[in-house]
Amino acid sequence: MLAEHFLRIFSLAMTKPIKKISPEAQHRLMSHNWPGNVRELRNVIERAVILEPTDEIQARSLPDFHLETRLRKGDLPEVSGNHSIDDLMGNFERDLILQTLDQNRYNLTKTAEQLKISRHALRYRMNRLNIHIGPEAEDEANHSPGKEVSL
Repeated sequence: MLAEHFLRIFSLAMTKPIKKISPEAQHRLMSHNWPGNVRELRNVIERAVILEPTDEIQARSLPDFHLETRLRKGDLPEVSGNHSIDDLMGNFERDLILQTLDQNRYNLTKTAEQLKISRHALRYRMNRLNIHIGPEAEDEANHSPGKEVSL
């Protein structure tokens, strides 16, 4: 499998002891359409090697292919001379975070889990994008049983 070839290359280059791809990850790789072909597969495996903390690539280290497909098929904003790519990406990121926060009733821990980032990374992005939630929503998320409390 070509993915295993890339795995060997990147695990050696990054001196990470990752030897194989889990069956679940293999299934996700095999079921993806690969619109970017070999180059996309190479990038996916490189990213997985960077993210994977174990000695086997797990499905959680792979991108959400369904989300990426929806984003690829989604309407792109009109690009005028008034907005830079940074502005457009910031607006997209802000909308995605706000929508996910709303879906999770402004629970930061659940939102971070759904976006597959740490709670700290979510807070950082929210601050950078000037997203502020009411203290009551934040307190509710911080004090839920079994949830982490630190920001």
